[in-house]
Amino acid sequence: MRTLNYTLWDYQQQFVKDMAIASKEHQHVIGQSPGGTGKTKTFVYIGTQVCNKGGVTLILTERKNVYGQNLDEAKAIGINDKTPKYIHIKEGEFYVAMTQTLEGRPLIYEQFNKLKCPVYIIIDECHSGRYSNLLNKLIHGVRLGFTATPDFRQAKHLPLFYNHCVTTHPVQWFIDNNILCDYQHIQRKSGKATDKLEKRNGEFTAASQRKFFGTEEHYQELFNDLNSEPFNKCMMFCASIEHAEEVYERMVNEGYRCSINHSKRKDSDYQVAMFKTLDKTNIIITVGNMTTGFDYPEVDSIVLYRATTSLIIYLQMLFRADRKKEGMFFRCWDYGSNFDRHKSYFYPHPWDKMWNAKLKKKKDDSVTPMILCPKCESMIFIAARVCKWCGYEIPAKEVIPEIGISQDVTNRLAPLEGKRLSELEPKELALFANLKNKKPLAARVARALEEQREGYLKDYGKAMGYKQNWAYIQREMGGDLQFQDFRI
Repeated sequence: MRTLNYTLWDYQQQFVKDMAIASKEHQHVIGQSPGGTGKTKTFVYIGTQVCNKGGVTLILTERKNVYGQNLDEAKAIGINDKTPKYIHIKEGEFYVAMTQTLEGRPLIYEQFNKLKCPVYIIIDECHSGRYSNLLNKLIHGVRLGFTATPDFRQAKHLPLFYNHCVTTHPVQWFIDNNILCDYQHIQRKSGKATDKLEKRNGEFTAASQRKFFGTEEHYQELFNDLNSEPFNKCMMFCASIEHAEEVYERMVNEGYRCSINHSKRKDSDYQVAMFKTLDKTNIIITVGNMTTGFDYPEVDSIVLYRATTSLIIYLQMLFRADRKKEGMFFRCWDYGSNFDRHKSYFYPHPWDKMWNAKLKKKKDDSVTPMILCPKCESMIFIAARVCKWCGYEIPAKEVIPEIGISQDVTNRLAPLEGKRLSELEPKELALFANLKNKKPLAARVARALEEQREGYLKDYGKAMGYKQNWAYIQREMGGDLQFQDFRI
């Protein structure tokens, strides 16, 4: 009998129940839950129950770091590049396999098709299309795919392998329940500049992005922004390996303590260790290989030094900083107008429809866009510079420079504006402390308000992700509790 050393939270238990009901009705099911909400523990729990009832569970993954995490969590039998061409698959056992490895071992994967017991195939990050060849060969059993981002537009294989999608709560629910962090999204307004980047196969090309983000103006704005707000650990995402190397060299020369990690670096493990374990650097520059499987709660700053048309890639980058941490907050600096394309990290996307929703084609009626002349109100072509009816010269639109002002597109401070500090609820005070970097002041305010509203310190400490004894320590501090009760 397999046992687990953890207990699922209530929302995870409900997720398991919903997946069980859906799999009985639809057999092959997607389970969607935001990054940082414990999908791994959820599907390991499901797999463990299957094995304890005499069935077989197989977890498929495509990345080595994720493979290791799943293997340790499930205490399973691993199938990787060092595994022999044949091993005997036994009933009641739990397996974790690298997809590329198992695909080349027919003597192993064919055994899963011949088993008489229940077989559950769990696909981690099922939005990736790299599983398709193997899933076409694993024709027996129940498929359960797990992902935070089942978007048909970038994952057209999903309706081919799954019949239904089960969702948990939206990101905002997890923020409100102190499970995920709130955030501030600051976007550098550059007009339509990024939309002029060259596209290939629906995505902005690495070459055009490297040229666009490689200007001195962009670098100076990046340096100014990094120096303007304090952060503990920062992850910076670039458009390509060449771009990442170029940015790394420039930032090191500027004196920043940086690591770099991508698939062609032979010292990647050491680079990550300097950032995470050794604490030698506080910025890590990467491309795409850290968008999944890298969970480090200390990350409180995300830099999107790239543009992407993919909602999946965009959210996976933001999810790197949403884990519980002191402050329960992170900040995103966005230089690629990604917010304009994909909205906020907490936007409630309808994933239960998006996983198989085919996009409607835009109707092309081949009519040239028209506008009204500001003077005589006659219809004229949108590109006209002079009205042919009255001779009025159409004023040229103001040209927005390539680098513009930074804009807090999430505007998280707006609901607090006009309120005095003494009027703030604990979660509101926590948001003020993070957005304005006023944690010492906010702690003094919380101590003072505890005198009027019992439990305020405890609720504020919870909202900030502090340890349970923080409120007790604050109450014992004493001292001056006076503060300037200004309006925000």
